[in-house]
Order: sequence, then structure tokens, then C-alpha cells
Amino acid sequence: MGWFLTPSAFQTDMSRVPDWQKYPELRWLDRFDTVVPIVLAAALFGLGSLLHAVAPSWGTTGGQMLVWGFFVSTIVLFHATVTINSLAHRFGRRRFATHDDSRNNAWLALITFGEGWHNNHHFYPGSARQGFRWWEIDLTWYGLRLLAAMGLVWDLNPVPAWVDKKAEY
Repeated sequence: MGWFLTPSAFQTDMSRVPDWQKYPELRWLDRFDTVVPIVLAAALFGLGSLLHAVAPSWGTTGGQMLVWGFFVSTIVLFHATVTINSLAHRFGRRRFATHDDSRNNAWLALITFGEGWHNNHHFYPGSARQGFRWWEIDLTWYGLRLLAAMGLVWDLNPVPAWVDKKAEY
């Protein structure tokens, strides 16, 4: 568990993402990464307080929105993330020979929107798609494709044909 708590894990290695340098908003978010969660927590509390004032019959409060909308969801997301880096290196199948113990795990992929196709990701991390095969459910990829269809994201990196030829099963 200590791998993500070390000070070096918090620093962004800009040599690995040099294209970020031209986007001041990304540099700002990297430097002030706690601002967004604080604003979200405040907004949820404010929304809950507003709902309590205008629709008291709903039984919604600021504290309730803060707890469920921020704290519980953040804890669930955090546990799902570290679960991938723990369990997906232990349980599942290895399609590709990589220099680690990463594995594909369908159950983890379902509860993490596709991140459980971890061996795929370790073999070809440049793809926006983690589920390389049609039957590997990857909800994040489907969401990105929807955003691309709406023109909100572009240049999604798919899985090249040569990757499938390297599969061991």
C-alpha cells in the first residue's frame, strides 16, 4: 500500500507528459490538485442545503449530500483504484507476456469500468481502450467514444492490429 503514499508518487514527472506544458489549465490543476475536490465538496453541501430549503419534503440536507456525494463516493473510487493495483496483479489471466504480474480480471473490470483488463493495459498502455476484445466490457472506453461522438474529446488511441497478434491466448 505504501507505493502511493510516498512523496515521489505525488510529483508529476513532466518529462513523461511534455505536451501538458502548453496547457496552462493542466499545469494549474497539477499544482493545485486539491482545489477541485474542495469545490466539489462545497458545491454538494450547498446543493443539499438548497434542496433542504426549497424542497424539504425530499429530506435532503447539505450534510447528507456531502457524505454520500463526496466522502462515500471518494472512498469507493479510491478503493476500486487501489484494488486494481493490488488484485489485478494477483488474480486473473495473462494474455500478454509483460515484465510484471499484471492480469486481466473480468470481475474487476466490471466494477471499475474496464480497469480490470490490467494485463492489456500493461502491454499497450497507449490505448484509451483497456478491453482489447469485443467481449471485454470497458465502460470507460464506451464513455470516451460517446464524448468523441459529441465532439468533446478527439484523437482517441485505439488498439492497433499488431497488438492482438502478440497475444499468447
